[in-house]
Amino acid sequence: MDIDKDSYTKLIILILQFLDEENYKESLHLLEQESKIFFNVNYFGETIVNGEWEKAEEYLSSFTKLNDNRYSMKLFFEIRKQKYYEASVRNDQAEGVNVLWPDLKVFLDFQDENYEELAGLIDLKNFRDNEHLSQNVNKESARAISWGDLKSLVEQNPTLQDKLIFPRLNKSGLLSIITLICPNPGKKTSIKEELIYLILQFLDEEKLKGTCHKLEQESKIFFNMNYFGEFVISGEWDKALKYLSAFTMPDDNQHSAKIVFTLEKQKYLANLGRNDQVQAIKILPNDLQDNFLYKYMDATSLRANLCDVLKESVKSNPILQDKLKFPAMDKSRLLTILKKIMDWWIPHCANSTTDLYKKNISLVNIPKIPYLCREPMIAVNSHCQEASALPVSNGLVFHDSSCCNDVSLQAGMKSSEKYGSRDNTYLADANSGVYGKSTEKLAEINDPSECQTLVLPDTSLTGGVTRLMYSCSGDFILALTQNATHKLWRWYCDDQHSSSKASTNVEPQLYQPSSGLIMTNEIGTQPENALSCFSLKDPYLFSASGGKISIFNLETFERLSTFGSPPPSTTYFTFLMQNIFAIGLDDSILIRCFDSKKTIAHLKGHQKRITCLAFSQNLNVLVSSGADAQLCVWSTNGWEKLASKILQSTGEMLECPVVNHIEFHQDQIHLLAVHERNVHIYEAPTLNHSMQWVPQESDLPITYATYSCDGQSIFVSFKNGCIKVLVATTLYLRCRINVTAYIPPGLSSDVYPAVIAAHPFQPNNIALGLTDGRVHVLEPLESEGEWGISPQPKDGDGLSTASCSAVLE
Repeated sequence: MDIDKDSYTKLIILILQFLDEENYKESLHLLEQESKIFFNVNYFGETIVNGEWEKAEEYLSSFTKLNDNRYSMKLFFEIRKQKYYEASVRNDQAEGVNVLWPDLKVFLDFQDENYEELAGLIDLKNFRDNEHLSQNVNKESARAISWGDLKSLVEQNPTLQDKLIFPRLNKSGLLSIITLICPNPGKKTSIKEELIYLILQFLDEEKLKGTCHKLEQESKIFFNMNYFGEFVISGEWDKALKYLSAFTMPDDNQHSAKIVFTLEKQKYLANLGRNDQVQAIKILPNDLQDNFLYKYMDATSLRANLCDVLKESVKSNPILQDKLKFPAMDKSRLLTILKKIMDWWIPHCANSTTDLYKKNISLVNIPKIPYLCREPMIAVNSHCQEASALPVSNGLVFHDSSCCNDVSLQAGMKSSEKYGSRDNTYLADANSGVYGKSTEKLAEINDPSECQTLVLPDTSLTGGVTRLMYSCSGDFILALTQNATHKLWRWYCDDQHSSSKASTNVEPQLYQPSSGLIMTNEIGTQPENALSCFSLKDPYLFSASGGKISIFNLETFERLSTFGSPPPSTTYFTFLMQNIFAIGLDDSILIRCFDSKKTIAHLKGHQKRITCLAFSQNLNVLVSSGADAQLCVWSTNGWEKLASKILQSTGEMLECPVVNHIEFHQDQIHLLAVHERNVHIYEAPTLNHSMQWVPQESDLPITYATYSCDGQSIFVSFKNGCIKVLVATTLYLRCRINVTAYIPPGLSSDVYPAVIAAHPFQPNNIALGLTDGRVHVLEPLESEGEWGISPQPKDGDGLSTASCSAVLE
């Protein structure tokens, strides 16, 4: 990715700060040298005070050469003069001359005071006869005086002057930015470890090899097998041992001991100056030692075979096994991520201009991504509208800019348009119109014997199910029907007193309290247009069916209170925090306090009725969907509208694609949005459109969709009765449950799932609320354990955020 010099410099500065704060000192100073952006005066001073003359010259040489200017020449001269002084301190004038003479030769072409002073030092019988050196009685004081002179030369040197001041940064600048962009990566590795992977990739792409390999060693998260192998093949045993020692020591386990012993043996043989061909053969496996070809191999070829043997030992070492695989990433991943927020990032963290630094920066519009390193290798095409008209096989994926109502996002795609596949099972080339078919057979369930099903007992079918939910503890299922009646099924243990968890193995009881009461809502004046809704706040049920909101006691079924006389009618409500709940109406949203019964805010922004509400506790935002095809994000801090998005869909131009349901993923960032033709994934709070799933036309319309409790799957129901199970992170189809698997033959074709409820603990357990009033519970066979087989993408697959993508069946 092309990046301007100023942005590149600021990124290097942020990486330098990160390395310093993480105490990766060697990586830090190597990056200073390789990037040549910042001359670390303090570190240079440490090398002088510690008498590390070679290290001091090496560091200085990375920024300036001896003949750049007179200040640079004086800097190198003073360092070499101090080297002579310390040799003389040891009363070894011959050593001083031997050390100094190679350094002296470079000054022969410059007949100035440096040459004359250096020559004069050599002629002295006693170093204390020199006026400068006689002032110092020990090397510590001499180094201190020398550093004072050198520091002044550094500060006056025109080549170094613009590299001496490190910009003023917020603490942990780069890590803070990455955490803001990706607050919940949902990976086993930490954000800090993922950031190191990103930095390693960046360093490698920018050819900053020394820093890259040193950071591998200091961070200990990635053992570079190729880099290690280069040392083995070239016979650089010390370097191989040093690299290995950063990760493991010989006393860690027998694998480490064997590798170190092999390297030490080769080093020993090399030091003896012996022909190591015979010895190298003896280290090879027994079945290869007898191969006569090895006896005629040169040393390099033998070391190459030895390298293969050592690699196998490394792979079998439990300490190194989890450090051998580098995440699969698109090129320039770190730059791609930071480019998304460049306009915010530069003034906030990497610009020392006073007025910008003091400016209040709003974090509301910072883009969010769900992961850092493991971005999917998915097919990308800016001409997807043309491609979407082509016949498509199961499991195909391509990006589509047309599904996003976001010009800046579409423009950002141009820098990364390329084709790829998540694995060789999923292939697509939208430019050529050639599509590959999955080589894996889709798991399809057609018969009740292929899954576990349970029809919940019911004495009367009084209208289709409109709302369905499990209790938070998973011990009962609650349904609301079209005729405003509630039904509750409880699972009990054998003693009939203690509750059990919902499953298909035990039949629940249709609960009826001793009072004989039935929980029935008030019906509005236009029941055919009413939306049913309910919400649990244990032990109370809040419910409405077009009329007033009723509050029921779930133990006694007693109606405790009603409120909210229509119009306008209540269309949805949900509890947010403590005793605050949001009520969706025909054209607006009320925020009310349950205790005080007062309205806190009245949110207006939708043109038609509210269809669903979802609250993110992590982000403290409320998202609303409406019949106007609009999504809105509201901040709980002042209840201002943060973002809105008009829904558009790939390959279609619907006047009003009503969003029937929205739901937050367990990461509290990704938002599932469902309407009749598509399933969408957005990112809160910006509503960036991440992914879109387009079902087969013959299955439409969609009636409902919901996440599994672990957030790994999405269950989608259709009017034709089938249920499709998607992989949540990729929207790949993993299983199709046909209607014949759970509905007996002979029932009306109008019977289908209107709503799905996901079990709170069992990710493969779902309940279906049917249009005939029945409720079915489905689970995979115990021998299977899950629905279908999850497609296994390459390491790095995940939810795409570089642009929105469409997944078509």
